[in-house]
Amino acid sequence: MFYSFSDHTKIYHGEQHIMKTIGLLGGTGWSSTLDYYKFLNEKVHQRLGGYHSANILLKSIDYHDIMSSYGKDHARIAQLLQQELEELIKLEPDCILICCNSLHKYYEMIKHKLRTTIPLIHAIELVAKKSKEKGYKHILLLATKFTMEDGFFEKILEDQGLKVTIPNTQERQEIADIHEDLMKNYMTNSQKNYFKSLIEKYKDLDAVVLGCTEYPLVINDDISILPILNPVHLQCEAAVEYSLGSYVI
Repeated sequence: MFYSFSDHTKIYHGEQHIMKTIGLLGGTGWSSTLDYYKFLNEKVHQRLGGYHSANILLKSIDYHDIMSSYGKDHARIAQLLQQELEELIKLEPDCILICCNSLHKYYEMIKHKLRTTIPLIHAIELVAKKSKEKGYKHILLLATKFTMEDGFFEKILEDQGLKVTIPNTQERQEIADIHEDLMKNYMTNSQKNYFKSLIEKYKDLDAVVLGCTEYPLVINDDISILPILNPVHLQCEAAVEYSLGSYVI
């Protein structure tokens, strides 16, 4: 999808830069939203230098009702997401990022109700695209317990010809316990060591997907024996390229 946003862009006279505004639906949870903000600004600075930073509209929501409803009330989550996105859309960003992989399932349920031409940069579709570009065939999906067991993320990847492995029942519960701490921005070396050992068990696969936006807080190239597919970075890279005019959604 391509849409002209000429009314919303800011033109930097003299340097001839045109930068569109990136809308973030964040707070989902807040600890990983910090990474989105940081990475977007770093990427813009890398591209433009000087004192440039990203044009960002951040709508940071109270995540409690959504988080508490996973696996229990799909309709409630979809309704809450629609309300929050409609409020963000009223602010007229030029594109939108949902700073949560799990919520993409519910975006698919309500996107036809939003009645907007503002494009959304889809985290899971970007993972599938990057996997194909890299020639990956078989990947490990690390995500929230809900996302690993729900199958939505997995199905999109499998529809693109990828084989997806998820951790076993015990591992999924152990990951869920760690996720509770990461949501509060509580990080330890023991968490990093756990994920290092876990990923090593699946070393024969092609790559690991960090399908939860909190996992990059403790998983990076230093601890992963597998190449990492990080949806946060993929979304931000695409958003910056779009904001600066070289990416078509």
